[in-house]
Amino acid sequence: MSRRRQVTGSFLNPALLLFTAVFTLLFSCTVPRHYPAGQPFVFKVNVKVTGSLPPGERSDLATKLANQLDDSLRTQEVSLAGVYRRVMSPPVFDTANIRRSIGFMVALLNASGYNTPSIKDTTRFDTVHAHHWFSKKRSTEYRVIIDFTVAPGKQLKLDSIGFNLSTPALQALALQYRSQSLLKKGLPYSKQLMSNELDRLVTLFRNNGYYYFSKEDLVVIRDTVESALIDPNLDPFRQAALLDELKRKREHPSINVEVNQRPVRDSNHVTKYYVGHVNIYPDLPIILEDTVTVSNIDTSSARGVSIISRANKFKPSVITRNLFIRPGDLYQQKNAIHTLNRFNQMGAWQQSSMTFAPSDNEDTVLNATLKLYPAIKQAFNADYEVARNTNDIVTATNLFGINANIGLRNRNAFKQSVLTSTTLRGGVELGSNFIQTTQVSLAHSISFPRVLPPWHWLENLFRKDSTRTVINVNASYIDRREFFTMRSVNGSYGFEWTKGNHSFLWRPVNIEYTQLDKTDSFNRYLSKVPSLALAFRSGLVLSQQFVYKSIHQYGRQSDFLTLSGETSGAAFGLIRKLDEGALWRFIKGEVDYRHHIDYRRTQLAFHAYAGAGWAYGREGTGWEQTLPFYKAFFAGGPNSMRGWQVRQLGLGSSKYYDTAGKAESTFPLDRFGDVQLEANMEYRFPLGTLFGTVKVLSALYVDAGNIWDRHILIDTPLISAQADKGSDFTFNRFYREIAVDAGTGLRFDFDWFIIRFDYAYKLKDPQRMDHSDNWFYDLQLFKGQFQLGIGYPF
Repeated sequence: MSRRRQVTGSFLNPALLLFTAVFTLLFSCTVPRHYPAGQPFVFKVNVKVTGSLPPGERSDLATKLANQLDDSLRTQEVSLAGVYRRVMSPPVFDTANIRRSIGFMVALLNASGYNTPSIKDTTRFDTVHAHHWFSKKRSTEYRVIIDFTVAPGKQLKLDSIGFNLSTPALQALALQYRSQSLLKKGLPYSKQLMSNELDRLVTLFRNNGYYYFSKEDLVVIRDTVESALIDPNLDPFRQAALLDELKRKREHPSINVEVNQRPVRDSNHVTKYYVGHVNIYPDLPIILEDTVTVSNIDTSSARGVSIISRANKFKPSVITRNLFIRPGDLYQQKNAIHTLNRFNQMGAWQQSSMTFAPSDNEDTVLNATLKLYPAIKQAFNADYEVARNTNDIVTATNLFGINANIGLRNRNAFKQSVLTSTTLRGGVELGSNFIQTTQVSLAHSISFPRVLPPWHWLENLFRKDSTRTVINVNASYIDRREFFTMRSVNGSYGFEWTKGNHSFLWRPVNIEYTQLDKTDSFNRYLSKVPSLALAFRSGLVLSQQFVYKSIHQYGRQSDFLTLSGETSGAAFGLIRKLDEGALWRFIKGEVDYRHHIDYRRTQLAFHAYAGAGWAYGREGTGWEQTLPFYKAFFAGGPNSMRGWQVRQLGLGSSKYYDTAGKAESTFPLDRFGDVQLEANMEYRFPLGTLFGTVKVLSALYVDAGNIWDRHILIDTPLISAQADKGSDFTFNRFYREIAVDAGTGLRFDFDWFIIRFDYAYKLKDPQRMDHSDNWFYDLQLFKGQFQLGIGYPF
């Protein structure tokens, strides 16, 4: 107990706390710069929302109201490290700007369904006599602080919703798809919601042939209880009923809305159209505006579609196959948008546009013109990288790496918008023996904008927004001096497609072969690492892979979900010779979930991850014990448990890797497992800017997680079951073996990338699970773990 008190005292040093408090009080300030001398100026504006709204809605409404302030009440504040703030060029104070701002805020509240808001403003004048240390000058600042207190009142809720369209066909469509309406009884009324509902109806009608129908053809009628009361011819009984209804609505304000059709101004707006002839220009240059004046054109026509080409860069089949509007079909806006999205996503074109014009021969026919502007066909790139590798699996030292990359990309191979990419990568890592690692790799990928082979059942399976068939082949060679040489050849065949906010990847064929030639020194290293020794061997993976990703955004919140699975050797493993040979047989699955909540200037991010694998094949006369190391799980590092170095957490609560392992080895033993659980929470906030362009941010975070083997590695000469105790995953113990760390850091946002410096402390070490001081053990100020990362961890 005395030891714990001593450690706590060294971590929360009273002198350090006192210094921090004094520093904050002395230097935490906000000062104006370039303010109008001798005149009162706007120093700060506060908007406070009162009432019974939930805290989150109250904060959102306050932010929206602050955005309605008149420009002459807005101040620009620049922060440095979150302590020193500057108000830059504050505007001169004028009471007229307060009145205008209140008018803007009232308009916003009314548009959001608050019909009886109350806004009170309070103006405070503060005279400050400032002394400038460097110029030795004195000045007087006339600061004005304005406080707006907003009581929005009760918000109108939708009660009765109706559709009353004078065109019978449009009325029938509105009622048929009424279940998709955005207007639901009990929802808060807002003008934005009404506008979105009109947009939905216009899209519905345009997807059913009404090309010229527009939002101006519709109007939303609100209930007219109050206006009806002033009718002099109103029956007394009807008047009493309206008064009673008005009283109830004031206590529980609600509103009836009805979508009406304006009087028809142009019959074209209520006429159903069909697609006529389609003209396609597949290779227009951006600078060319008039397609009629093109010389040396080649025109081919078939089934009402004409392809007018300048240079014969594309095969007609690749164009017509991705055309979703056909002559004779009912005009549907979604098909036109689908066509444009498809060509924009294929890569061979950088821009596309589509227009429709009435036919000269038929009144209900629209002729279409599709213009496609090709991207540069081939691109060559060469670059180099300089990096520090802290992830080497067989050394305790950091390696300095230099890599060179050469790439060639073709966006229109075979004249069919097929994307091909070839990358040659070579590099070395420098260590204690000068060149410590040499690596070379060659990768080639081919991406077809269709399903291959073109079997009918396969094409029906992938009728999505964008489907690609992707073939990857790559080979690599790594020479890790004095340890091993590794040769690997990989090949895969699969499909990628999207549907709305969902994306999918399915590789029915994935082949990975790794050949390891190990030195005696590396074999001695493996003799000290049970999980690595079982996993680090030559092997063949014959697997299928599936990945699903989704993104959902609602309000200020975002959800990101990734599900992945892989199975190797399920069928080929039935061949006994393969099963007992190099073939790895395993099943592996992962779930990754992120949830972000964005506030006005800050963000709260949550992350949860779970992964598990099971190796079940034969290894000689025995059975495989673990996943191959390149498929296994590990924890620690800049993107995982930041209180531990990479691959230095786990397994479970086993002490082997920090006790016996270290005693027998000159470098830390890496840990790989079959099961991983992790959860993270991070609060991100800005500190200021550097040089006016680099945003400086910080975060407070907590990580929790660990890795385990699916069972204790017994029946091997490497380690006894007692020595490896605690490394296996069991439901009655795993929650006690969750490691916890917390920390903070700095992030420098250069817009195109983020450099992240994190510093974390171990709060709970699972290796001390059976000790009373497993929390905050040996916690000291300078005994944290530094991490360097690129981008956000999640």
